[in-house]
Amino acid sequence: MIEIRGQLRCALPESVRIEEGEGGLPLLHVRNSHAECSIYVHGAHVVSFRPRGGADLLWLSPHGLFREGSPIRGGIPICFPWFGARKGRNDLPLHGLVRTEPWNIESAEILADGRTRIAFSVENGEPPPEAWPHRFRLELSVTVGEVLEMALSVQNPENLPILCEDGFHTYFRVEDPGQCEVTELDGIEYMDRTKGDSRAVQEGPARFEGEMVHAFMHVPPVLELVDGDRRIRIEQEGMYSAVLWNPGERAGAANPEIRDAWKQFVCVESTNCLDCRLEIPAQGYHRSLLRLSSAGAC
Repeated sequence: MIEIRGQLRCALPESVRIEEGEGGLPLLHVRNSHAECSIYVHGAHVVSFRPRGGADLLWLSPHGLFREGSPIRGGIPICFPWFGARKGRNDLPLHGLVRTEPWNIESAEILADGRTRIAFSVENGEPPPEAWPHRFRLELSVTVGEVLEMALSVQNPENLPILCEDGFHTYFRVEDPGQCEVTELDGIEYMDRTKGDSRAVQEGPARFEGEMVHAFMHVPPVLELVDGDRRIRIEQEGMYSAVLWNPGERAGAANPEIRDAWKQFVCVESTNCLDCRLEIPAQGYHRSLLRLSSAGAC
């Protein structure tokens, strides 16, 4: 039996099995009539989604670290309570506190249409950490079918509102970043994070040219990533910004977890960040939803 830090609080259906993943980390593998999907309990981190008869939508680094206390490079990291660097705190990890935590597995079930749904949770302990002096509870459901659906609920048990950011930091496997584009962003304002957050308005489809970190504000609910003959549909609900990122050759080569593999992926990150950060009322919650599907050549 693979040891699971956190708690397995349910029986697993036949479409879900526990395996020993890289670095000995527990890995849930889902296989049903619609698709296959792999999820590490470490960070509740989806690392693979392969629709039946198709290629994997997600990229996972061949140079990544798989160990407790370190984030996994690739797949779909969960970002909370900040996205990117914590302002004024360079000593804190990028993208928040939950990427390296063992999440609880609350439930796992086969739905009537053959899809598989797994629910995870994580919360900070008492007293709250100095890095984030607020209590929180996150609940994540991952539904595996022809479409990958991820719903993240951020619950605020405090008696005061909190300001926070969340996001799905999705790495898509592509043939060539330079040939990819993201549609539906024409006329949308973005902040160029490589140029001191200078602001500009996108003209036409967004393309990945060299090192790129563009944070688009107030985006439409559906984006499309065009990768040659393949089109990946990105649907967002309760998420109002999107970050497009590829490190390019120089920054990629300098990153030991990426190196020359920068040519294999682009990130289209569904977020609530910067101008679109969340204010969650006292005793309230916010739900962010992401759906991913593909059409065209595999």
